[in-house]
Amino acid sequence: MTRPDTATPREDEPGQWHRLSPGMMAVRPVELAPQILPTLVGIFFAAQAAPLIALGIGIVLAPLVTVVPWLATTYQVTDQHVRVRSGVLNRKVATARRDRIRSVETTASLVHRVLGLEKVTIGTGSDKESSNVVLTAVGKQYATSLRDYLMPTGTATAAPADGPDVAEPAHVTEVLARFEPRWLRYSPFSILGMAAAAAVFGFGAQFADEFDLYSVVADAGVGLWDRAGDVPVAVIVVVGVVGIVAAGGVLSVLAYVLSYWGFTLSRHDDGTLRMRRGLVTTTSTTLDENRIRGVHLHEPLLMRPLHGARLHAVATGAQKHPLLLPPAPLEVVDHVSVAVSGEGADLRGPVTAHPAAARRRRFTRAVPGALILSVVPIAGWALGWPSLAAALSCVLVLVAGGAALAELRYRNLGHRLTGRSLVIGAPTTARHRNLLHRDGIIGWSVRSTWFQRRQGLVTLVAASAAGLEAYGVVDIDGTDASRLAAAISPTLIEPFLAPDPLPETQNSAVARYSRR
Repeated sequence: MTRPDTATPREDEPGQWHRLSPGMMAVRPVELAPQILPTLVGIFFAAQAAPLIALGIGIVLAPLVTVVPWLATTYQVTDQHVRVRSGVLNRKVATARRDRIRSVETTASLVHRVLGLEKVTIGTGSDKESSNVVLTAVGKQYATSLRDYLMPTGTATAAPADGPDVAEPAHVTEVLARFEPRWLRYSPFSILGMAAAAAVFGFGAQFADEFDLYSVVADAGVGLWDRAGDVPVAVIVVVGVVGIVAAGGVLSVLAYVLSYWGFTLSRHDDGTLRMRRGLVTTTSTTLDENRIRGVHLHEPLLMRPLHGARLHAVATGAQKHPLLLPPAPLEVVDHVSVAVSGEGADLRGPVTAHPAAARRRRFTRAVPGALILSVVPIAGWALGWPSLAAALSCVLVLVAGGAALAELRYRNLGHRLTGRSLVIGAPTTARHRNLLHRDGIIGWSVRSTWFQRRQGLVTLVAASAAGLEAYGVVDIDGTDASRLAAAISPTLIEPFLAPDPLPETQNSAVARYSRR
C-alpha cells in the first residue's frame, strides 16, 4: 500500500491501491464536528461529573473518528477509472469512469491549508452529490496534477513508471476577472446574508437549547418590554426592522468575503476555465470550455440600481449553472460574457416584446394575490385596529405594488434571436436572461395551458443537453413560436410545418415534435 500524494499521478495496476495522506486523521474530526457536537457537549458535562468515564469515552471515540477511517480508505487511478474504497462494516466503492468525468474541484479548508493538503471532488455530470468521487485529503501538488490529468481536455499526462515526477500543468493565457474590494457593495443585496443569518440563528438555537438559555432570554425580554412600555409601537417596529436589516447587511458582507475573497477566473491553454475563490476555505473549480452552451445572467431587483449582476455558465455534464462571476459590476459581467459566449451585449440588450395578452396574464396573476392579502388590513379594521384610512392605504399599497410587479415581470419577458444564439428573458421580478447557443439546442416542444389557449399564447421550450435541459420562451404567440423554432433549427422543424398558417392548430407537429 503506497501513498503517492506528493507526486505526479500514475496509472495504477488493477490491484494497486493507495492510502490518503495521514493528515486525513486531523481533517476528519473537523468535517464531522457539526455531527458529533452533541456528543462532545455530553462528554464535556460528563467530565465534570465523572472524569474517568469521560476519559474512557474519549479514548474509544478518538480512533473511531481519526485512525480507522484513514486505514479503511484507499483509492486508485487507472486509465479506465478512479475508485475510492471506504468503510469498515459497510464497505463502499465509489467509481468514476475516466470518459465520464466532467468536472474536478479542489477545496482546502483551514486545516487542509495548514497541513498542505487539498480535497479533490470528481464529478461525472450527475445532479446527485452521492455520485461524486471524493479524495478527502491529498497533497496540494498531487491534487493540482491530478486535476490537470483527469480533465478530458487537459494537457497533463501520467508520468511513466520509471520517469521523473514532473507534471505538465496548464498555463494561464488570460485572466478574465479578478476580485476587487468595490464588489463588496453588492453583497448586502444578495441572499448570502440571509443564509448566514439563518445559519447563525440555527447554531444559536442549538447552543441555547443545550445550555437552557431560553428562560434567561425570556426573562430579559420581559424586562425590556416593561421598560419600553412608554415607547410607541411604531418606533419599536422601525428599530427592530432596521436592526434586522443592518445585521443582515453585516452578515452579507462577511459571507461574501469568506466565499469570494481572492476570486479569480482565468482561461488556460488546455481549453478550460478555472475559478478560484475563498478566504478561509479555498475552492478551485475547472470547467471545460468545449462543454459551455451559453450563459445565464441574474440581476436581483435590489442590485439593479447599483448596476450589478451574477453570471453563470450553461454547460453540459457539470452543475446546472456553474458560477462564473459572483455579484459584480455590469462592465465586468459583459466582459466575461463576451469572453465565454462570444456575445455579451445581446445578453442585456433589448428583447422582442411578447403580445399584449402576455401583459394581461401578468396582471391577472399579481392583482388577485394583492387583493387576497388586502383581507388582512380589512379584518384588522373590522376588529378595531387600525383605522379605516390606514386599512384603505394598506389595500392601495398592496394593489399598486402588485400592479407594479406585474408590469416589471412583463418588461423582463421576451426573446431575441442573434446570429449565433437565442436570448430568453423570463417573466420574473429579478431579471433572468439565458443565452443559448443555437448548436446547443437539440429539440423543441410547445406547452399550452387552458388559460394560454384562450389568449392565443404558448410556451416554446428549447431542449438542450446543458444546464436545466429545458428553457421556456413563455407566453409567445403560437405562430411566432413556430417561426422562431424553424429559424433556429430549420432541418428539424420545416418538414413538420404546414404550408399555410393554421391559427387554430397551434399545437401542430412542431408543438409535438421533440428530438430525443
